[in-house]
Amino acid sequence: MYYLKRAKLEYYGSISYLRDRSLFDSLVSSLYQKEWIVYCKPPFKNAGRVVEYLGRYTHRVAISNNRILKLENGTVTFKWRDYRDGNKQKHMSLSVDEFIRRFLIHVLPDGFTKIRHYGLLSSVNKSTKLRLCKKLTNTLANEFPKDRLSTIELLNLLTGRDVTLCPCCGVGHLVRASP
Repeated sequence: MYYLKRAKLEYYGSISYLRDRSLFDSLVSSLYQKEWIVYCKPPFKNAGRVVEYLGRYTHRVAISNNRILKLENGTVTFKWRDYRDGNKQKHMSLSVDEFIRRFLIHVLPDGFTKIRHYGLLSSVNKSTKLRLCKKLTNTLANEFPKDRLSTIELLNLLTGRDVTLCPCCGVGHLVRASP
């Protein structure tokens, strides 16, 4: 509604007629008359599943290794889905330079944040409001143990499983390779 109220919405092509405020209002009114059916998926089984689901979208890279089929003669071949052609899986080959260029389009520039906190955990509130909340709920100011857990230990504690195990076979361990 912010952009609508400030007349910052732009309409092109087949919907350019919506620039006329009365036609736009008419469309909005007709939408309010419709009965909307909202499909909501059933809730996740547990917190671990929620973390797993969100992690796929917030911490993944532009293309996973299992989609890269081969790298030879300066060409990268990978699988992709063509949603315009019935969701068919296809193969594409690109020069290494073009592949890297396209990959880097998905890398956020310095200073950009993928996940932003809001409400009590927003940057402006974190130090003041969070302290007040802890005081009002009789929560200790810092409940973290002096010996902090490593990221792996914390993930194991939160999910109840060894996160270093390969997600496919469940046997091999994932290790960061040195360049």
